Amino acid sequence: MSTNFKNKILAELNSQAFPNLEFLYSDEVLNIALVLLRELLEEEKAKFEKLLQTSKSEITFDIFEDKDDLWYLWSLLNHLNNVNKTEKIKKIIDDFEWEYIEFGNEIGYNKDYFEMYLYCLENCKLDDEQKRIIEETVKSFRLRGIDLEKDKQDEIKTINKKLAKLSNDFSNNIVDDEAEFFYTITNFEDIKNLPESTLKLAKSLAKEKGVDWYVFNADPTAYIDLMKYCINEKIRQEIYTAFQNFATKGKYDNRPIILEILRLKKKKAELLWYKNFAEYNIQKKMAESPEQVFELVGGISAKAKVKALQEIEELKTHFGLSDINPWDLSFYSTKLKEEKYALDDKELKKYFEYNSVINYLHKLVNELYSIELREIEVPVYNSDVKVYEVLRDGKLISYYFLDAFYREEKRPGAWADNLRGRMPSPPAPLPKGEESSTNEIVPLVVNVCNFQKSSDWVNLLSMRDVETLFHEFGHALHEMLSESKHSELSWFGVEWDFVELPSQLHENWVGERESLVRFAKHHATWEQISDELLDKLDALKTFMSGNFVVRQNEFALLDMHLYTSEVPASIEELDKKTLNIVNEVWLFKRWDDYKMYASFGHIFGGWYAAWYYSYMWAEIIEADVWSEIKRLGMFERSTWEKFVKTILGQWCRKDAKDLFFDFMWREVDNKAFMERKGLM
Repeated sequence: MSTNFKNKILAELNSQAFPNLEFLYSDEVLNIALVLLRELLEEEKAKFEKLLQTSKSEITFDIFEDKDDLWYLWSLLNHLNNVNKTEKIKKIIDDFEWEYIEFGNEIGYNKDYFEMYLYCLENCKLDDEQKRIIEETVKSFRLRGIDLEKDKQDEIKTINKKLAKLSNDFSNNIVDDEAEFFYTITNFEDIKNLPESTLKLAKSLAKEKGVDWYVFNADPTAYIDLMKYCINEKIRQEIYTAFQNFATKGKYDNRPIILEILRLKKKKAELLWYKNFAEYNIQKKMAESPEQVFELVGGISAKAKVKALQEIEELKTHFGLSDINPWDLSFYSTKLKEEKYALDDKELKKYFEYNSVINYLHKLVNELYSIELREIEVPVYNSDVKVYEVLRDGKLISYYFLDAFYREEKRPGAWADNLRGRMPSPPAPLPKGEESSTNEIVPLVVNVCNFQKSSDWVNLLSMRDVETLFHEFGHALHEMLSESKHSELSWFGVEWDFVELPSQLHENWVGERESLVRFAKHHATWEQISDELLDKLDALKTFMSGNFVVRQNEFALLDMHLYTSEVPASIEELDKKTLNIVNEVWLFKRWDDYKMYASFGHIFGGWYAAWYYSYMWAEIIEADVWSEIKRLGMFERSTWEKFVKTILGQWCRKDAKDLFFDFMWREVDNKAFMERKGLM
């Protein structure tokens, strides 16, 4: 690697501007990325060794804050691996990850470094934010085991490295297995009721495969449409079974990986003197114990189950069914909506054209938060990616980019991330001719979704798609609107059972009548959504909500059970254990072929291990907060100024319970949540 080329890459990383992703993701850069990562790692090691030589008299808060080219490049490469996975980027991640984690372990278990933080806390003059950062860092040191004997620390370090690789392998297996999935349907009558856009894509995919029928892949929108509209029960069952069994066979079988993840996480918790991983992992959350979670989720689940059973009985009675299977639930629920409420989801989608929804979202945040999203043309890795400057009161506060549409090489699901933290000042002079409207490095925030992309450029979203878009943008706002200059206090530091509050709160803009009349317009006629249709949506607000809550609680309880109980001794025992758990919670009898957990990315390939309950926990809080927002005025600027000042802009300057109290002036009440779900 030439010095000039390395400097070109570093100049791109040091720029205040949006990075040239086309260049950074080019083969030219990826071919030397591993060498560069290792060089940057050696530089970071040298800087750390020098830092450890700091005398006590020279210790200040500022010595702990430093620009990190290595972290930034690594976050960019991980993003590429998530959205455009190839063997080349996969190998870079696999080869370097353990080295990076090993360095993280070296820092995280260095006693001298820990004592520097203690000295700073006890002797340095700190403002409130600095004190909070140092205190939380000290807690994190202790939580990871800084006070343990060296042999136990070394064992935890080894476990951390193994877990990182296993998590990465787990996610890769899902993407690879889904990429190989195709299902061919020859009889048009079976699928004639599917949305036209989905049928066009299936026909286009069939043409690529050289057949004259309809071919479906793992596109989640196509899956949902098949479950709703395919009249052939056998096809629904086969598609449903396939989607519940990704990564359960052959070279992509995740079950051995899951067993090892469970075993290693339990061992790590025990080394840190906790009974199980859930007890360990809940230490810095709002919830106080796994038992509290079981009580909360179990209590809500019991009430939701009553409503869910009533909902299923209504389906059976209405359609004269003696029984109903899980692959039938969406189909008959959709038919009931059409027959009882005269609401056709395919027609509803016509009011949510993608660009129109995006435009409304941007106008709304401008109205509420004084935020302007200004699209810019910059080199990126895919033509679908849109990039924006985010300005507040004319000042650049962030860059934001959106990767919205499904691709086979993209990780499933939807998420938000920050690929570059805020820095108080530019780390290097700007290139000649480059100007900046800010004196700081601003965050680089991304939303990723997997919406279906139409072959005729008219991209219609389901109502749930729109909620997903608003949800993820809520996370983005949480990062963008921080009033702190310290990235250490960012939304990544917020208690994980509180961090979903802003994202779930912003979903309300999709369900509230006052908001829908502003943006739900027919994509062809531009006719505003009618009062009649809005009345139907209001009547359907708790439609099948019992089943939805039970399903969410199934995930939460499965997660919590797996991380609080003994680790199964074999794959067969693991299959049996998960089956027993879901059959205790869910309304439908599952059989031996049900292995959804093997693709449960949130808890085995993501950040939500023993935390999946946080969605329910946060929604209880969110429903409470939203009731207050409605009281204050959901379109009043003063309402959102208060929300930013007390919650959204605070990141983790305070404990979550204190942030909630600052907005509500009381403790949490679940009444609004229970009313929303029709469970009172």
